[in-house]
Amino acid sequence: MTFKNITSSQHDAFISSLAAGQYNLLLGAGASMDSRNAFGLLPSGESFKEELCGVTGAASKHSLQRVFSLLREDQIEPHVTKRFSECHPGPTPKLLSHFIWKRLFTWNIDDVIENEYTSSVKKQRLISIHYKDEFREASNLSELMVIHLHGYVQAPEKGYVFSREHYIQQVQTINPWMSVLSTFIKSEPMVISGTSLDEPDLDYYLSYRSELTSRDDRGPSILVTKEDDAITADLCRRHNLLHFRGWTSEFLEYCKAKLPHPPTPEELIPNEFQALMPTGITRSASIAFHSDFELIPGSASPSTNSRFQYGHLPTWQDLAGNLDIARSTGADLVVQIEQMLQDATSPAKLLLLAERAGAGKTTVIRRAAFELAKRGIKTFVCSALSRIDRTTSEVLNAIEGPIVVLVDNFADQAAAIAETLGRVNRSDVVVLAAERSYRSNYLQTVLHDTNLTVSDSLTLSEIDAERLIDKYFETGNLGDHDILKHRKNYAKRLSKDPIAVACCRILNDFKPLERIVDDIIGDASEDEFDRYLCTALAQHCFMGGLRYEILLGAAERKGIRKQFDSQNPLPLAYSDRDRDYVVPENSTFAENVLERAISNFRPSLLRTFISLANELQPFVSRATIKRRTPEARLAGRLFDYDDISGKLLGNAAEQFYDATRERWKWNSRYWEQVALLNLANYQRNSEDDDAIEHLDQAVQHARHAVAIELHPFGLTTLGKILMTQMLVPGYSMTASFNEAFDRLAKAIEKEALWSRRAIQPFLALFRGTDRYLEHGGSLDAQQRDALRSHLTTADYRFSKENEVVEIVASLRRRVKL
Repeated sequence: MTFKNITSSQHDAFISSLAAGQYNLLLGAGASMDSRNAFGLLPSGESFKEELCGVTGAASKHSLQRVFSLLREDQIEPHVTKRFSECHPGPTPKLLSHFIWKRLFTWNIDDVIENEYTSSVKKQRLISIHYKDEFREASNLSELMVIHLHGYVQAPEKGYVFSREHYIQQVQTINPWMSVLSTFIKSEPMVISGTSLDEPDLDYYLSYRSELTSRDDRGPSILVTKEDDAITADLCRRHNLLHFRGWTSEFLEYCKAKLPHPPTPEELIPNEFQALMPTGITRSASIAFHSDFELIPGSASPSTNSRFQYGHLPTWQDLAGNLDIARSTGADLVVQIEQMLQDATSPAKLLLLAERAGAGKTTVIRRAAFELAKRGIKTFVCSALSRIDRTTSEVLNAIEGPIVVLVDNFADQAAAIAETLGRVNRSDVVVLAAERSYRSNYLQTVLHDTNLTVSDSLTLSEIDAERLIDKYFETGNLGDHDILKHRKNYAKRLSKDPIAVACCRILNDFKPLERIVDDIIGDASEDEFDRYLCTALAQHCFMGGLRYEILLGAAERKGIRKQFDSQNPLPLAYSDRDRDYVVPENSTFAENVLERAISNFRPSLLRTFISLANELQPFVSRATIKRRTPEARLAGRLFDYDDISGKLLGNAAEQFYDATRERWKWNSRYWEQVALLNLANYQRNSEDDDAIEHLDQAVQHARHAVAIELHPFGLTTLGKILMTQMLVPGYSMTASFNEAFDRLAKAIEKEALWSRRAIQPFLALFRGTDRYLEHGGSLDAQQRDALRSHLTTADYRFSKENEVVEIVASLRRRVKL
């Protein structure tokens, strides 16, 4: 048995992706039919239907779904659950576990896969998922999630999906696992096997896949079936699948013949990375560290086809080819870090480069890190998608020799990095980080107990600007050679801009940035603009960008491949080494496009907010929020009323929350932001007839958020709103204050238990208490004691925050604490 039609390049891509663990599996009953239990071999769908017909008295002409619906509750245990329990894996599952897989989706309810993976040590640790379980992601390839789309016998109390009513119910309730499979099947490599081509589930999922959605830079997706007729050929053609003629076992035998010794997840880690892992570091810790960090090479071949000058972040090859300009800040950082590494008197240290957007922070810190790696220092870069596993500190403590860790867009990882450094027990570890200067106060609060040094000198001098012009001339990217004749005049004009803006202007004949933005938007198609706007919004919220498959659902997919060409008016790029996440090629230009959308394309921006939020929803659950997955972090920022939706959408923000309510109403964070929206509406028009209604809704929605989850964010939001309500005529000032005080104190208490240092509950408590006392309120003894404790904590924790220092001093004078 073999492929019906496959080119040599497709076959090479298939074997490469198989070895790399990039394939998802979607399995039907055929994958289990050579396994057995006490009742004999496991049945096919048709055979199982015949068995149930004997139980229910139904005629065999009816479908399995209709026959199953006739079963009484007391018949499900003996005739369904036991029929597929305690299975002994046959040849097919044993072959399957020979390889590593990205995910395994199955319509089978048996425990064949579970028993195969627990029978001996395997390459991956199995995690079983029921279709009713909330969405979660595997940490890395050391874990394999098997998702039972129709339920499974080890969790019979959660139910099965066999009847049409059950199936329709899952579609109507927007089941997360149905949704994510619909998303993954669009473009990720997929092997579909062991299923009838008449299976309605198969038609449903394949309806999301076409030639437009599938990717050419991954292994081909494959349909394994003995059927070889016009129907099969048409199915493969419409959904861009390759046909392997044979049974599931024959396909896996073929794979084993072509790849007899597939790598384990740890063997996929590059040799130079593995060599750094000392004895004693566990397999899972090593894999997790490699998932989060990349080892910066000490040398690289100069780039021959760079996108750096078009705004993409510099690769190590770009830096080896000296495509950047020499800036004194980079050299200064190298010297500072070398001195820090030699300082044995203090623990692990953090050096932060804080500057305005577009100043060139990323290039400078990557250059500094590359130079340190060239000098033999073990230097790692933290992925923007990183979750920073708790074992990171163990690895950092164990690696021999000085270590430098590079973290760009640092605010998103600040708390995790601070926690990690707190567990590092050596002095020769330095974190080199970069972030926009407006977030410095927040970072100083989060990093209160960290050995922090801040650098903020990254202006573009006239000499830098001249060097920049020369670099573009050397690479043939200077539009007007007259610029060379008047280099100093043009350099003087550029020195007033951030370097990222200067680069845009050089590429576009020194036109003002506003004109460049308008001209390029005018050159792009409507679909290209919508896709670019979607990725620009995603990156504005989360610098790691947007998962490719989610972008396919959130914006028009036709023409997406062409948009990854740097010659496209609005080019896209990948932000990660696995090419899973998409960002605009030039982040500074993308920010300007987003600003233009706020003023000129507000309806498009609103549509983008809504489609992005709804496409993200299946990937966000309480588990993914806790694990800080990219989609959870992106969604958290997207719904942030104060910082994102309120600022970008203005009055249209209410339409955004209304349009996403059905999918997001389970989420406490959603209701917090709706509460803040209503609070803003009240404060903006407090004299209007419906102002009190907005305030009441704000309180109601904040209480609902707390009822869903007792989280510090929700408690802080509720306390903040109640502190506003207490001064409004018609409400009991004392009752509102007492509840607010209690909620904010609870938020502070929970933050302390989680070892976090949020400033917001302290500020809300202190400001509200100050106003309460100013208006004649009084504190009871318990509140005075609690306030005294919180003031003492704030004195220590937020001593550099002028806002906190002032309100603490005011309260101490007023209460005499």
